[in-house]
Amino acid sequence: MRKTGQPFFCGILTVMFVLLLMAGWTAAPLSAQNPKTLLFQDADKAKKDADDAEAFRYSPGQYETAEKKYEEADDGFKKGKNLEDLKKKIEMSRVYYLKAIETTNQFKNNFSNCVRARSDALNVDAPAFRPEGWKEAEEALEKAAKTLEDGNLNSAKSKATKAEELYRKVELEAIKANYLDKTRELLTEGKKSDVKKKAPKTLEYAEELAGKAEKQLVENRYDTDEARQLAQEARYQAELAKSITWTIKSWEDEKKTMEDIILDSNVPVQKISDALDLNARFHNGIDEPTDAVLRKIRRMQQTIASLEQDVSDRDEQIEALTTTVKALESQVGDLKTKEESLAQLMEQQRIWREKYQQVEQTFTVQEAQVLRSKEDVIVRLYGLSFPVGKSTIQPEYFSLLKKVVEAFQLYPQATITVEGHTDSRGSDAANQKLSTARADAVREYLLASGNIEPSLVRSTGYGETKPIASNDMEDGRRKNRRIDVVIHPQK
Repeated sequence: MRKTGQPFFCGILTVMFVLLLMAGWTAAPLSAQNPKTLLFQDADKAKKDADDAEAFRYSPGQYETAEKKYEEADDGFKKGKNLEDLKKKIEMSRVYYLKAIETTNQFKNNFSNCVRARSDALNVDAPAFRPEGWKEAEEALEKAAKTLEDGNLNSAKSKATKAEELYRKVELEAIKANYLDKTRELLTEGKKSDVKKKAPKTLEYAEELAGKAEKQLVENRYDTDEARQLAQEARYQAELAKSITWTIKSWEDEKKTMEDIILDSNVPVQKISDALDLNARFHNGIDEPTDAVLRKIRRMQQTIASLEQDVSDRDEQIEALTTTVKALESQVGDLKTKEESLAQLMEQQRIWREKYQQVEQTFTVQEAQVLRSKEDVIVRLYGLSFPVGKSTIQPEYFSLLKKVVEAFQLYPQATITVEGHTDSRGSDAANQKLSTARADAVREYLLASGNIEPSLVRSTGYGETKPIASNDMEDGRRKNRRIDVVIHPQK
């Protein structure tokens, strides 16, 4: 400690000196700030927070009052009116912005289905495709919001339900207009052109998806996720069939041979391989270099995750050092204790990094993705699958869950949270129930096979509320259907 204490002390003094210099240099610019900026800064912050929360939409009355008081204060400042009167109006605007934020949060918490319905309608461009229906839904939302501002929660709930129904209605109509109408147009065009001859399988698949989408729209009026995804995919496949036809015709016009086509198909993978410094060879087909690219990308992703955690560790160390510097301003004699605390923190971080690497090496890329969130270790079990709609753990996954137990045992006195997640297909209630049942099943298996104290393991289901990828693509939905085992080491 004696050898490291002196350099550390000198470093602290240097930091303090720089901070004092900074304080001296910044004092003049602060005093020279625009008077209006200083006068309005609290209200400006409240206004920004209100805008970020969309308070203008979910608390229109209070937000409008805040805007009015702000504009009055701004106009009064320009005209040089009494400073005390200006301060009162500025404070009133700030208070109303804060009230608007509070009401907005209340609206979102109580009427989350309405908020989600609006977002879903926006995602399919409902304002552009069905402007009248959108306007009607927006007016219903405004009535619900103003009723909540008046303190009438029950009446606001009724109005929010009405708004939700209108948003769902306009969403359905927009899906039909945006995706199915265009898809049907493309399908009709394809049947009358070379598309039917050149890309019959893709065209047939697009028609199959469109039929499923229309069926979903009829049978599941209030769960549009699957219908929207099917409609989007149907349109994509119809456009793909058209593109395939154009490509085949261009090959025919250029009189390309099968050899030419195969060589051309290797070019994109070759370019990606070159960018990743991989020596791609295609003598065994395209799968081998493609797999090499994927492995390299996964390794890079792991490196990025590790670097991000290193940055987080450094931030934590800087925060601890900053606290030390502040303490030195009043108690320089406390330096040794602060230095020891920082050293302990760095040692603990080193231990956590080593254990994290052990957990990471426990699982293959196909079995799980291992992540860190500060001290927590997240084992994302991509290799664990359940039968459709069920929560039964099949024997083939017992070895994978045994590895989870081994990872947990690396952290004495840690706790575990088993999280269940689904994609967005199906009703919210069904997904919530299924995710909870699957998380419970994994918890019970871990307890039974790992001789773990039950109080150390909890389980919870999040349904479709915490996606990590887009639900519009099958690969994204596959990632969202997952079990996350979160290990919480004891601090």
